[in-house]
Amino acid sequence: MGKSIWGCVNGSDASIHSGIGFHVDHDSKGLYTVYYKESFDVTPAVVLTQNYPNWGEFGSNGGNTKDNAVLVASDAFHFKVKTGDNNGDASDRNFSFIATDFNQ
Repeated sequence: MGKSIWGCVNGSDASIHSGIGFHVDHDSKGLYTVYYKESFDVTPAVVLTQNYPNWGEFGSNGGNTKDNAVLVASDAFHFKVKTGDNNGDASDRNFSFIATDFNQ
């Protein structure tokens, strides 16, 4: 049976907005490492995206489409993500992710 971990992370302080089974280190501006509490058997597929400007702000028109989150590295124990602004500069931003190994 496959395993999945999901979460929403507050960029300003790397706290967990929602989700379980992980913790986050804020390595530097716009750079985060997400550690799984229980490792996967294989490197999972990690899908992530940035949230801007904030959770639940449905009245906003959103950010620039160049605002982004990039998967930097991934293995069975953790992954690293970089978030940035519309100029491509590192910026502390909220992000959400799903890590799954489906049916390995």
